[in-house]
Amino acid sequence: MSESKGVYIPRIILANEKDEAMIPPSVIIACALQQKGYRIKPFVVGIDEYLVALLHSLLGEPVTVLDTFLVDSPARLRELFVATADASSLNVLFASLGEPQDENIAIDQNLLTIAEQLDCPVIPIFISKGSSAFTARRVVRFSRDLPKSAYSLINAIAFTSVPNPREYQLLELSMGRDLPWTALGYVPSFILKERPKLTSFLDQAYGLQSLFPIKTAAARLAAMERQLDWGIIVAHAKCCPQFNVDVQKFATIGQPRRVGVIRHPALVLGGDNNEKLLGACGFDVVSLDFKDKMAYNDFDFVYVPHGVGYLFLKDIADNVSLVKALAASVFKGKLIVEGGSSPIFGKAFRFPSESAMSGLSFFSYEGHYEDYSNICYKVRIESVPSEGRPGRSFRGYRPSWYGLNIRDFDGVPLWMVRQEGAQAPTEDCWKTRGALILSVRAEFWSNPEATVELLNS
Repeated sequence: MSESKGVYIPRIILANEKDEAMIPPSVIIACALQQKGYRIKPFVVGIDEYLVALLHSLLGEPVTVLDTFLVDSPARLRELFVATADASSLNVLFASLGEPQDENIAIDQNLLTIAEQLDCPVIPIFISKGSSAFTARRVVRFSRDLPKSAYSLINAIAFTSVPNPREYQLLELSMGRDLPWTALGYVPSFILKERPKLTSFLDQAYGLQSLFPIKTAAARLAAMERQLDWGIIVAHAKCCPQFNVDVQKFATIGQPRRVGVIRHPALVLGGDNNEKLLGACGFDVVSLDFKDKMAYNDFDFVYVPHGVGYLFLKDIADNVSLVKALAASVFKGKLIVEGGSSPIFGKAFRFPSESAMSGLSFFSYEGHYEDYSNICYKVRIESVPSEGRPGRSFRGYRPSWYGLNIRDFDGVPLWMVRQEGAQAPTEDCWKTRGALILSVRAEFWSNPEATVELLNS
């Protein structure tokens, strides 16, 4: 069942050219807006675990992932956006503008599709390290490559790394002659910062130190008069049209059930999508902070989200009640362990340095971690048909920086996973006693009905 409703959500896409070495200027702009007093609800367009974790650490807000492969239904993607957006905040979508190629930009198709599906204004942020004439040619070529539906969503642009104010004035004049877009200003090169290692800012001991240069840069940008037109950025977000969305009435599992979701800064890489789906399905979702020492006895199951598991394990060593609750959930109720959290629940695991450490020993497999890489492989998931129940399809992705050795594991695989470009499928989603172990990061919004069935199984 579904019902249609009109919703008004302030929203804006900030889209940068790709630069793997530097913090995206859109991130610094959003931090500056937050320091100016605006509430920011962040979204990431596309699969980018590093950006999800960075935004969560900097802004202190849950991040939602919007990807047209993971959620291929336009109606379902709009529904995901409505379920996770905050009408009282600026909902900022962080996207890649595309790959720079000399005077051209290979426009990111994910950006175009999501902008159109959400009827969301876009502010492109162009790199301008050379002359104003060269940058102007690149921007004009970019505008000509845009489909009409996307072109209409752009009314303003910004720049980064402009050599000096005089060059920006020339650039502004050139743009005014050729395009109807408003130039909002530029982020100076000295504001931009190199990317810290993901594990450095997720580590509880050193995270604040790693993020301090970025927050300082944002404060400097916010204090610079007439550097960026903040009012127009906010106005673009607040002047978005209302759009209609069909809100699905998901089937739930009879009586209400309580889900405990483990909270830790390192367990955020997959975004808050799956947690929000549980809430949409009628579950009572309760946050379980890794630092809280309390009784965890009244949950029907506990969900450990995808993340850097060994950083989480290090920080729960003293929380005996939480470890006991996780162990009890295997036998008394249900435990769902997802993605990069899964290796620590086995007998042992290896660090990127090749040194080994004992795991929680809840299960008989072993695991390993590699040096973090932002490479993720898209996967299609088919559930194994069982008696009286047909197979179901999901979508998800497989990160490249960890793995499981299941040779001695007694879990029963419920899924067959096919990686894009791979020939043979692999097993996943092992069920043992009251637990489900997922080595992939599955997108529950790709099939909410099958998610409810999985949790009922």
